Amino acid sequence: MPSHFLYSTNTFMKKLIQETFRNNVHYVWCSESFDSQALSKHTAGYLIAPSSNPADIYKELKGAVTRNDRHCSKISEQILTLTNLAIIWEQASEITSQHKEDIVWMLNNLDISYWRPLLYVVPRVAVESRMRTVPMAQRASFGIEYIIEDLHQHEFDMIEV
Repeated sequence: MPSHFLYSTNTFMKKLIQETFRNNVHYVWCSESFDSQALSKHTAGYLIAPSSNPADIYKELKGAVTRNDRHCSKISEQILTLTNLAIIWEQASEITSQHKEDIVWMLNNLDISYWRPLLYVVPRVAVESRMRTVPMAQRASFGIEYIIEDLHQHEFDMIEV
């Protein structure tokens, strides 16, 4: 039976960029479980890799921010991804050149506290028609992951621990 909720760990930086420059429309990868390791070892949900498990991502980001670890691989990946997206958005005329420059500046200059993790809790019923299953070739392991390309602020709650 599918979960009633989907879970996604994102950074405050990503939320801030999507809120400010993307009209509060959020692109998220999510899972039916906050922590795949809390599930039975005999279920597909247990097979979500640590790099895709919202609990593991949250712990990694929280640890990096707490310890002021500016070489955290998860943060480095986010900087690269969001920089590339800013370039794509500018080329597609979805943002201005100034907005792209602002995003790149934010990514490279704001304090590490902006990379703190946020857990999004998404009621499945609100997004079911728009959620897309990630193809096996793009998943970190066998466990099912989902993408919601146009999640709106009113469709999820945020938790910060």
